[in-house]
Amino acid sequence: MTKFGSVLIQLATVDSTNNYAANLIQQGSCQDGSVIMADYQTMGRGQRGNSWQSVSAANLMFSIAFQPKYPLEEQIRLAWYSAIIWQQCLLRFGMSTQIKWPNDIYVKGSKIGGILIEQQLKGSQLDWCVLGCGINVNESPELKHATSIYRETGQRFKPLTVLAEYLDLLNGQQALLYGDFLKLKGLFEEGLGFRNQQLQFEKKDGLAFEGSILGVNEQGQLQLDVNGSVQSYGNQEIRFLLPST
Repeated sequence: MTKFGSVLIQLATVDSTNNYAANLIQQGSCQDGSVIMADYQTMGRGQRGNSWQSVSAANLMFSIAFQPKYPLEEQIRLAWYSAIIWQQCLLRFGMSTQIKWPNDIYVKGSKIGGILIEQQLKGSQLDWCVLGCGINVNESPELKHATSIYRETGQRFKPLTVLAEYLDLLNGQQALLYGDFLKLKGLFEEGLGFRNQQLQFEKKDGLAFEGSILGVNEQGQLQLDVNGSVQSYGNQEIRFLLPST
């Protein structure tokens, strides 16, 4: 089993912790389970090419590099597992959260964090995965639908404290990561937010439509009920607009 956090590299500033991890891998100097943590990222990335906005040193930004032991066709395991573990972690800080597909973490309709996973192959096999996470601990950007642990609880925490709790859970439940695939999928679906309500979606060509979230398929695509028809969409194919409340 991987020991997540076996090596901890703490940086003041970096372009991207995911980039730093990828460079270590390329140099052949990365240990399985290494964590790269930074006070500030100059080029932090989110899903769909978005930037990750964060306040220096107040929040948690890190990446974990590890060598997965599941096949390429089950690569979605890490996305599901990491989001489930964030839900459990934030519960330790007194917050009930929801997963906004594909892998953002929300509290009462506002974003508290997000996940970005990048992979490296060796032939047709997964060789390395880099799990990048950003969590608003003590500050949140001045954006609609953004929050932080401090805003929700009134308590300030050191980002390293939050990281320690996450790594504890991540290490302690690897049987879930590598175990029954459908059980993992089911737990991810249980955590999905914004279900059982009509939502406004937008395709990448700008076409808008309405549907309700049913769950995900075994490839991780979002499954929607659109006028009684089940439709599946990948991350780059659609986005959905949050309810205005």
